Amino acid sequence: MLSQRVSGEQAAGPLPCEIAVDDMPVASGGHYKPGKAVTASVYRAKIAGHSRVVTVSWSRDLLSHAFAVTVTGADGASAECRVDLRPWQFWRRAGSRRVELSGGASAGTTVRVLWDLRRARWHGAAAGLPDPRGGYYVAVEAAGEVVLVLGDLRKAALRRAYPSAPPALAAVPVARREHVFGRRRFAAKARFHDQGAVHDVAIECGGDGEDVEMAIGIDGEEAVAVKHLQWKFRGNQSVTFGRAKVEVYWDVHDWLFAGAAGGARPALFIFRPIVLSSASAGASAPLLSGVDGAAGATGFCLYLYAWKLD
Repeated sequence: MLSQRVSGEQAAGPLPCEIAVDDMPVASGGHYKPGKAVTASVYRAKIAGHSRVVTVSWSRDLLSHAFAVTVTGADGASAECRVDLRPWQFWRRAGSRRVELSGGASAGTTVRVLWDLRRARWHGAAAGLPDPRGGYYVAVEAAGEVVLVLGDLRKAALRRAYPSAPPALAAVPVARREHVFGRRRFAAKARFHDQGAVHDVAIECGGDGEDVEMAIGIDGEEAVAVKHLQWKFRGNQSVTFGRAKVEVYWDVHDWLFAGAAGGARPALFIFRPIVLSSASAGASAPLLSGVDGAAGATGFCLYLYAWKLD
């Protein structure tokens, strides 16, 4: 059962996660085209002795998949590797590519991205997730260390990257970003932790004038219900299900007040998992994997961008 606690439904202030910047899809005539699934996972990692942000993004349209690995730093360091996977280009399903960090203290450091997607198993179109669900790896290697491995073929990735060694400190998941499209109902299969179980999330918004309402459901149960949304367009609420707890934040201002331009800006929903107690950590492990047992926020956030279609 889901239990709820309302907490400051018009609260303003900083976003709950450290990294909130997102590369929005590009508008065409003020509107966004459906059919392209986009997601990104953000990590903190040590590269050549410096803290860096590593973002792995995936996209899918009717004809192809693509992924990109971006490395950035507060000192201006940056590098990007993008790979397009078209059905007829079989040779691109496995490979490697080198890019150099530019700017910052580690300028000139070579970052190598390795991948093998030849046996990748993809989510169905209905799931709305463009990243693979298994049978693959994507690895990032720099300065003699494999700083990040994604996918279930970790051993194969480490063998291929040899003699580079795994890092002394594992990369830390920071955020996951997903985009959904709809008119009044928005559905997504989302993870509240980067390696957690997939949950069904449904957002519904309806009504007119002074009586706009919104409901957020998780795994078929109503988690958040907001009436008079025009007065509560920003807020947050705690939701507990099983022994897992999630703080839900919403900002739907542009849906309600952006006028004709509203379709060009999404509503933002943030799901932040929280550990209830050390006793519950074991039961919450599928949701909060990799999180310390002390009570409090995990430091990881799911950002869900909901785009309204005409």
